[in-house]
Amino acid sequence: MANLCDSPIFKKHDDYYTQKKSWEQIKDYIPLDKTLWEFCLLHTNEQSKKYLKELGYNVVGDNTIDFLKSNLEADILVSNIPFSTGIKQKILQRLVDLDKPFIIIMNSMNLFTKYFKEIFKDKELYFITPSTKLHYDKYDKEEFIESKNNTSFYSIYVCYKVINKNIWI
Repeated sequence: MANLCDSPIFKKHDDYYTQKKSWEQIKDYIPLDKTLWEFCLLHTNEQSKKYLKELGYNVVGDNTIDFLKSNLEADILVSNIPFSTGIKQKILQRLVDLDKPFIIIMNSMNLFTKYFKEIFKDKELYFITPSTKLHYDKYDKEEFIESKNNTSFYSIYVCYKVINKNIWI
């Protein structure tokens, strides 16, 4: 069994964004006649919002809006939520408090955490499970660096009030 202390030290880089193909693969499950709120754009380059618009969706949200403090009129909330546990827990709780339909992308290991089970204990969630790993684009502020195709974890789409069964794609 590997031990994390045996791993090399990596330089921390947090500017990774959802690739367009990650939204493309679930476009059949998001109704085109609904307004989407891409809600995790605070201090980002809004790339995800751009991709969703290119797929034909009406998308609201911008990089000055803090999801934890704001509410926009929208039918479905969508986003690839932050990886950091502290902010992720706050976002998940906010989703429950708003009780609006959503599709979020997150590391599938989160499904097995105590906080995830506690936050969603009374909610009927469904999952869109990709057959391969989702990969991400690396940015340095606004500048595209590279497409990363070696993600070390599996991601899953967590859905609430958008689909009514688990889907494997």
